[in-house]
Amino acid sequence: MHRSAVLIGGAVALAACASSTPESPPPLPTPFPEIATTAELEAWATERILSFRETKEGDSFIGFGLQTLAHSAALESATAQNSELILTSVEPPAGWFATPLGRQPVVFIVNADNPQRELTSDEIIDVFAGRTVNWQKLGGPDLAIQAVIPLQGAETRNYLQQGLLADRRFTSSALLGPTPEAVISLVQENLGAIGILPLSAASGDVGLVSIDGHNPLQEGGYPFMLEVLGIAPEEPDGIVREWLAWLQETY
Repeated sequence: MHRSAVLIGGAVALAACASSTPESPPPLPTPFPEIATTAELEAWATERILSFRETKEGDSFIGFGLQTLAHSAALESATAQNSELILTSVEPPAGWFATPLGRQPVVFIVNADNPQRELTSDEIIDVFAGRTVNWQKLGGPDLAIQAVIPLQGAETRNYLQQGLLADRRFTSSALLGPTPEAVISLVQENLGAIGILPLSAASGDVGLVSIDGHNPLQEGGYPFMLEVLGIAPEEPDGIVREWLAWLQETY
């Protein structure tokens, strides 16, 4: 108590001696609106946030905070109002706001030294279901196939299992990649590996597989496309709403 009294008294004395009233401190910066997304859509979100920021040069706009969370954790964050928006491909809970923001190819990557770069939809199903176990059966080298899949709940894993495998089990020999970077690393380490990712997350020295004669880089006719949604407990406003409108107009 005594130390506090001395400090307060000193402050009063200094104020009395001052020739003029000091200027008010500048206002604190507005916190960034928080957006949550999953690891598979992080690259997609980052690219579009940065592109939007370029349109705001000279304005008071300062940016977004981007949280990379599992889908269940993202839902909890938005429910607790710690995030204003979730970027996902999973349908929202009943009563939530949802709007489509674009689509991106779901791609299959192989080791860079694997010459196999063409598969059909049926061949993809047989590979990930474990019915085809050697690349030679698909016109490739005499090499065991090693499937690499994301963790349970990942967008591309859900897409493959529900849309292509019709909820059948993946091959029991599949390796798990907890992040897109891990999927890429496992494919790079195994000559016979094949993994699944969103195109925006496919980086590094790997090969992209064309499906049914369609290259994922060209999109036209490519059969496997993941829809990206913006979801929230309530419709966002302010700069987040403006970003959503810009996304829908631009992509």
